[in-house]
Amino acid sequence: MNNRRQKMPSPLEIVADFVAFPLRALFLETEGRFGLSSLREERMRIVWRFCLGRVLDVGCGPGNLFIREFIGTQNGVGVDCFAYEGVENVVPDLTHLPFENETFDTVTLIAVGGHIPRSQRAAEFQELARVLKNGGRLVMTEGEPVTQYLVHQWVFWLHKQRGTQDMDSERGMENDEEFCMPRGELLGYLNTPPLRFKRRKRFMWRLNNVYVAQKESS
Repeated sequence: MNNRRQKMPSPLEIVADFVAFPLRALFLETEGRFGLSSLREERMRIVWRFCLGRVLDVGCGPGNLFIREFIGTQNGVGVDCFAYEGVENVVPDLTHLPFENETFDTVTLIAVGGHIPRSQRAAEFQELARVLKNGGRLVMTEGEPVTQYLVHQWVFWLHKQRGTQDMDSERGMENDEEFCMPRGELLGYLNTPPLRFKRRKRFMWRLNNVYVAQKESS
């Protein structure tokens, strides 16, 4: 069993993460330091709490970290449309996933909703529903539009100062991608049969959200 799965943050660590959120947002986007969680780790941790059974992580990113560190490769699969380092399952067209109907108990989208091209969103959510088992969950995180735009611009600038590339610059942004999917649009997809929206939970000073939908029997 993965050690990070065994160790949830203590109450003191949760308080420290909350109080230090501005610092973490500016400098700990991907890697934790000083006993504080990174934003990436916090997002993954909260999504993990809603996961059941076999998990498909869509838009897994470099290293397939959510599956490797929270789910385990024996119980989950990560896919991405871009060949980031450490991504074993590259699927250029995520509207056609290489899985049978009703393969997974949970499908996750962690901070990638806005990066689904607008022209493909309806088809991709229907595809995600197809590979979900009846009663399965679709769990995704999405921030608030203004803060997501500012965060992306800050991350781009920070990487530029370091002489490195952020994920978006490495992959390149499509013309009809956005930094954040509007909530009304997102809820529309999560309420399109066979999906039914069930829950929204706010975190990171209420500037980020986890959404949970369930696949209902037809």
